[in-house]
Amino acid sequence: MFKNLKDILATDCEVVKFNAEQFFYPIFKNGRSSLTIYAGRNNLTLLKNKEISNLKKITVFLRSPEERFVSGVYTFFYFTNNQSIDENILKKIESFDIIDRHFIPQYLWLLHLHKYFKGIIEFKSVLELYNLIPNRDGPWTDNPNPWKTITQEEKNKILSINHKKYTDVDKKIIKKYMNRSVELEKLIREFKT
Repeated sequence: MFKNLKDILATDCEVVKFNAEQFFYPIFKNGRSSLTIYAGRNNLTLLKNKEISNLKKITVFLRSPEERFVSGVYTFFYFTNNQSIDENILKKIESFDIIDRHFIPQYLWLLHLHKYFKGIIEFKSVLELYNLIPNRDGPWTDNPNPWKTITQEEKNKILSINHKKYTDVDKKIIKKYMNRSVELEKLIREFKT
């Protein structure tokens, strides 16, 4: 868990060189574990920070904001609370007193990328990533703690908090730019809050 957004955005910015023409920016809860594990198993190059500044285009896989929020919060509880949904912690998530890389808006990950990359972003659905790689890894991969599938009751409990601050900007980005390309600089300015 990070204490504030600056801690999250201060982490390394990584892009996977999928092949000579395709570069993918992995966002947490958008196939990141699957993609980075696939990259490691297949000796794909992982570019970091200033190494990505000269790229022309990067593909970013986006996920339904509500689905990602639920999955991200549940993953947070997996790492911090044995997947037990705690109402008090949910209230702290709602008020932004607790933030985590697994459920911050996808827009903030684009802001993270923007530190080093000013070129073209191509947006695709995370479902398209799964057509490119065979594995379905996640935070449970190689983790000794057992993973249990989230129940509908747990999903409802997570969605019962006001999550608009986490999902609204991503909905707007998806509506306008899904399956399109845009200059990252333009997008950052357009959706800056």
